[in-house]
Amino acid sequence: MTFDQDRHVQPLDLQSLLLSFEGRTRRSHFWIGWLILLGAGVVLGWVPVFGQILSLALIWPNTAIAVKRLHDMGQSGWLVLIPWVVGIGALIGGIVMTGVGAVATALTDDPWALLAALGPALGLFALSALVGFVFLAWIGLVDSQSGSNRFGPNPKGL
Repeated sequence: MTFDQDRHVQPLDLQSLLLSFEGRTRRSHFWIGWLILLGAGVVLGWVPVFGQILSLALIWPNTAIAVKRLHDMGQSGWLVLIPWVVGIGALIGGIVMTGVGAVATALTDDPWALLAALGPALGLFALSALVGFVFLAWIGLVDSQSGSNRFGPNPKGL
């Protein structure tokens, strides 16, 4: 690709990328931000208690880069709630199923009742992980909407 003086390609601004929900971001910048946040999450995961608390602060920048990526695709940023809703629903469903299995085990003295409830609960957790992975692949691999859209100019300068 040749450099065209008339095109304005947006440089990577990490502060805007990780903290702002406004505008659009290109795929390469999304993946750079995502990898930075993944690395920060791994490092924070090594720090007992305090690291897990600080990991909650990563929700904001992860959501910001996902919203801007959705904007770049011409989609509403509210779609970022899909994996959250599925994940919370799976967690609640899994807890309820496990609780029902535990009660059934206590009432019937049948240890298989708990295992029978854990299978569907694990299935819900797997479904939640799959939805999260598909969502990440979707926003990370689909190309930008060409030209300007309601969220701003194309960050590639096209």
